[in-house]
Amino acid sequence: MKIAVSSWSMHRDFFQGNIKMVDFIRIAKEDFGVDAIETVHWLIPHVPEVQSQITKAFADFESEDPEKKRKAWETVGQAITELSTKKPDNLEDIKAALKEYGVKVVNMPIDYGNISQLDEKKRKADLEVIKMWIDVAAELGSQGARVNTGQQPEGVFDLSIPAASYRELAEYAAAKNVVMILENHGGMSADPDNILKLFDMVDHPNFRICPDFGNFEDGIRYEALDKIFGLNAFLVHAKTYDFDEQGNHPMFDFDKCMEIASKHGFDGYYSVEFEGLGDHVDGIKKTIELLKKHA
Repeated sequence: MKIAVSSWSMHRDFFQGNIKMVDFIRIAKEDFGVDAIETVHWLIPHVPEVQSQITKAFADFESEDPEKKRKAWETVGQAITELSTKKPDNLEDIKAALKEYGVKVVNMPIDYGNISQLDEKKRKADLEVIKMWIDVAAELGSQGARVNTGQQPEGVFDLSIPAASYRELAEYAAAKNVVMILENHGGMSADPDNILKLFDMVDHPNFRICPDFGNFEDGIRYEALDKIFGLNAFLVHAKTYDFDEQGNHPMFDFDKCMEIASKHGFDGYYSVEFEGLGDHVDGIKKTIELLKKHA
């Protein structure tokens, strides 16, 4: 079984300024015993003055004051935009760490832009930023790059717009030897039938799926996963939340998700995305244990 760990699993440490991407690479190998990672795009740059804004906002994420919480997320959103719109200047350090620890990047989740927006000028501008990050993914040797479907105004539903965007990105990424990936990650992709339609419309060999165990609504989770696993999955987000005292995962049936993956003959990377409120190191390790039960 091939196991990776997503940097998102340790986002709280990134938010608090406790680690940088080079530290995460070392931790992935030495603490979690994996040789593959996902590098969330905006966790790659190391810009202390921007990082400090995120660190200050972090304290208000769990505030009971809705205005404080809103301002905290607004601050983080602004910081992410600032981190997204120029190429990181620390890529050589990251490449050196990848080489030193024998770790590879299997995917770069790119959480920027709205490829479904109706304003063509703004959409094209977002696509150019995303292409820059595909270049970064290629430079780091990433096998894939994940881009979100985005959203449209209430009352508007036009899949031809994200389909055209994904086709353009799939073509661009192919020239860089990077696979373009769609994940069930909210917005239009919250409905598995939208995903199936998008794949029919894009119809490109460099366009692949990343099923996420946790991102579908409870009522459709297993049926929806079964549908999208039929699209030749490139990697899987083995998402987990908190575990109980017996090491079980009560949020949803993780084993059933693994059975669906096995049914479809999936043999790629399972990337650990721990999103619980408990200790993230413990959560990552318990997720890896769950995965190894199915090896």
